[in-house]
Amino acid sequence: MTSTNLATARDVATAVASLGFQVSKETLVAISRNCREDFLEHLTRCITDQDHDGTSKKFIGNFLRCLAPNTINRVKSIFPDATIDMIVSVAKAVPIRFLSAIDAAQDQKHARHEAAKAYLASIFMPPDLRSEENPPQSFSQHQPSHQEKLPVDQEAMSRRQTQEGGKRYYSVHVYGSSAALCFNATDWNGVPGVMVDAAMQTGPKTYDWKNAVHVWLDINEIGAVLAVFRRWRKGVEISAHGAQNDKGFAIEFQGQHFFAKVTAKKAATGAVRAVKIYPSDAMSVSILFLTQLAESYPMIPLNELLATVRATHQIEDAAATYQ
Repeated sequence: MTSTNLATARDVATAVASLGFQVSKETLVAISRNCREDFLEHLTRCITDQDHDGTSKKFIGNFLRCLAPNTINRVKSIFPDATIDMIVSVAKAVPIRFLSAIDAAQDQKHARHEAAKAYLASIFMPPDLRSEENPPQSFSQHQPSHQEKLPVDQEAMSRRQTQEGGKRYYSVHVYGSSAALCFNATDWNGVPGVMVDAAMQTGPKTYDWKNAVHVWLDINEIGAVLAVFRRWRKGVEISAHGAQNDKGFAIEFQGQHFFAKVTAKKAATGAVRAVKIYPSDAMSVSILFLTQLAESYPMIPLNELLATVRATHQIEDAAATYQ
């Protein structure tokens, strides 16, 4: 079960960067104002490996190009009163057509220069300011006139932020039928990592966090877990943690969801504390791991880091099949 809180701007920026795209603060704010839910649907499909045909990644790339500061500035050179909010609907529906129209409108020698300007005027000028002698003309390209409506996952992410000892801890909770896991993006002696807290359920919507089991995951283990969320490997099991080497964490992809568990062999109760992580929660948890990966290697582009993680863990899986 989950509560319904949406991803933060930092989450979205990190996830977008993992796809190899850059997004400005202005663009993120505009997306939040106009089409947050739609955008997050596409983004969720991408980062949870649901985008099998690449439709969502293509949508995100074209959409961000339309809303990029450079695009806005080009439009403003023709229509000074244009705003980013005016672009959103057309960017969602016909991004290639829109970008092509900007190119043609800025090139006076282009064969469709006037048609492109008229098309853009239909977007950025109020009806009473348009010339009645120059009604908007079609500026068609070989591009679908609408985007496929993707299914909506109504569940959302459960998250919190707490302040302890002057440090900010970013956390995501996942609740199961008998236990709950809390993933905390923090650091240990200045080194980024993820602390996993596992609590047993004591009643309806009540969990014993005071007696939670804690497992610290370092950056190499973060990469391994992230490989599972990206479905580059089926699962990973991490053991021999804790002062007595009795604690562990494991996660596995099971078709429709992920199954994660914290083990504590010497715990008085709750030696195994497990939850199912459904796609809505998987998005927020995987972004948390992604954020910590980026924190550890700030000088390396995130898409290159992910390529390294993918290559490393796919090689491991391939080697395991021949042992």
